[in-house]
Amino acid sequence: MAEFNLIDEPWIPCMDLHGRRVEHGIRDALLNAHVLREVCDDSPLVTVALHRLLLAILYRLHNGPRGFRAWVSLYACKAFNSDKVTGYLSEWSDRFDLFADSRPFYQIARLEMKQPVSVTRLATECATGNNATLFDHSSDEEDANWIPAQVAKWLVACQSFALGFGKSGNAKIGGKTETLPYSADAIALRGMNIWLQGANLFDTLMVNLAPTDDSSVPPWELDDAHEYRDRLDGKGRKAVASFGVVDRLTWQSRLVRLLPNGSTSSRMYFGQGRLADKSSGDPMKVYRSSKDEGISPAPLSSGKAAWRDAHSILMIPAANSDERRPECFNLLARARVNGAVSAERQFVTHIVGLASAPNKAGKFLLWRHERMPVPTAILGDIDLIERLGGLLGNAERVARELGFRAWQIAKYYRVAGDREPSEAEKNDIGALVRKIDPRPAYWARLERHFFTLLANLPNDRATASDGWKPDDRQTAGKAWCEHVKSEARWALEESIRSLGTTARAIQAIARVRTDFHDG
Repeated sequence: MAEFNLIDEPWIPCMDLHGRRVEHGIRDALLNAHVLREVCDDSPLVTVALHRLLLAILYRLHNGPRGFRAWVSLYACKAFNSDKVTGYLSEWSDRFDLFADSRPFYQIARLEMKQPVSVTRLATECATGNNATLFDHSSDEEDANWIPAQVAKWLVACQSFALGFGKSGNAKIGGKTETLPYSADAIALRGMNIWLQGANLFDTLMVNLAPTDDSSVPPWELDDAHEYRDRLDGKGRKAVASFGVVDRLTWQSRLVRLLPNGSTSSRMYFGQGRLADKSSGDPMKVYRSSKDEGISPAPLSSGKAAWRDAHSILMIPAANSDERRPECFNLLARARVNGAVSAERQFVTHIVGLASAPNKAGKFLLWRHERMPVPTAILGDIDLIERLGGLLGNAERVARELGFRAWQIAKYYRVAGDREPSEAEKNDIGALVRKIDPRPAYWARLERHFFTLLANLPNDRATASDGWKPDDRQTAGKAWCEHVKSEARWALEESIRSLGTTARAIQAIARVRTDFHDG
């Protein structure tokens, strides 16, 4: 019988402080966290899921932290306690074996289905079942022959990011046949997943380990790992709501049983597990309110980089609001005020998500992993965050003006005089606008200026408190506005060069301003 215990065997991809890639089991990843830079996989979805798993383990072995003082004490240690880590993992060691007979990790032992499927179904990036091809051309019929470390990564990622839609089918569980509910989205699939990265992995895990009085437990501590799974009740679905943070971080979205083939795995049984709890309790999410959906996770846009929504991501919700921002922001803001974290420190905000087509929630276009440096000083300062929103709003207004000017140039290029274009001419104008659109280049070049703005914006606050008026000197905000105008002009001039130097092109361009002094 195959064995692969995730506590001892190397499978978690890490980078050390010298930039070298290494793999560790759970125990070594935690015990060496202070000399590791980060957990990082080629797939952002795996990276997110591994952070969720490690945080859940830390919550359980510390029984919290239950309050901010307890968190400060743990953070001051600068490394995880060897006795605590080893003691907890030893207690539950038999529940972390990927191929155990009675309690295989993140699986259900006595699961049987009519037809096994390829283990590639575990990977959201693969095209399997009813899922459209997102990132490669795998299929259920292919024998993937994944080694245990690869299977383990994708098993963890699948429980967080499996795509919904489609019939799950019948299964025999513990010898009893039952019909499984239709497949539903996994717990972390919708909305952005956000965490802060510090100087090393210990720093990273601790600033995301927000204090909680949560008493929920992970599946490996349950007598029945899937006692919370969904069942059909007549024609309806009987689902179990979240019990707390640890429950969410280790949510079992799918029923899985791997079918090992020697030292590899190629097939498995696979069905619907547990419907995602959509309430605003995930510590890694931004929750915003809308008329149509009420409180829901803020999505990642397929059409723009996440930094353009930085104001919304960082915003501190009102005390009486159901809206939420990631708990790591609240923790770090408090740690700065308390002095546990220096006001001068910068952390990197990681933002990962799957973006769907506009108005088509079931059609995913891409996943994206973005990094945004954020100074500690801005996280607890609502005035600075509001100012950031205003500065980003200025850039958005200039972008709209860029689009309008591109349309004007295209119109004057396609239509002689000032008459209204015909429908056919409007189509030609639209095609030309898409060809010369300056906005992608504008936003791409603004990104580096935005990161500079974020780093220096707290200095504007210091300037004002010292008696300076912000307009009396070249503040970060003023510098940003100048960059917005200069990059807009550059992008517009570059885009219209593609029209050439014909008389018609020159006449069209001459009728439209390329400066943005009023932008």
